[in-house]
Amino acid sequence: MSSPQLLDRATLESWLAEARVDFYTCGRCEGLHLRALQEMEGVIDSRLFLEPWGLLLTTELEIRPMALLPLAADLGRLNMDYPTLKLFQDVVDDATPQLVAAGTQLGGAGVTLEQFAGFVANTVSATRQVGAECLQLNYLFAEAGADVQSGSNALH
Repeated sequence: MSSPQLLDRATLESWLAEARVDFYTCGRCEGLHLRALQEMEGVIDSRLFLEPWGLLLTTELEIRPMALLPLAADLGRLNMDYPTLKLFQDVVDDATPQLVAAGTQLGGAGVTLEQFAGFVANTVSATRQVGAECLQLNYLFAEAGADVQSGSNALH
């Protein structure tokens, strides 16, 4: 097992490559965009950010406006079902509503490659599961012709 290392952008890029996580950078933000999540249906963007306190991996999913209230009612259950993520709605006037799925890894004392790879793998997996469930519940915009059931199957 490797020893904890303080994180910098070069280390993150190297570790993502070593963990075989496909990513790219853009000129508009400081995030490392994760292709594995961006290719999911309903996903607007997915980025890994290096913060002073550690790592933040966020994924924004596009919510159908008609699903805002049902999703708001279901957020408590979703947050309990996916305890490694923080799920919340982001609604601004001139944009499509979003469901944000965020995972954090504290790193002030350093992080090992194993901890980093585990964090990324677990957060990507949980986000995929949330996305699939939200598509099934018809909360997200789906591609034309996709087989999506409407309504929630959760007990209230």
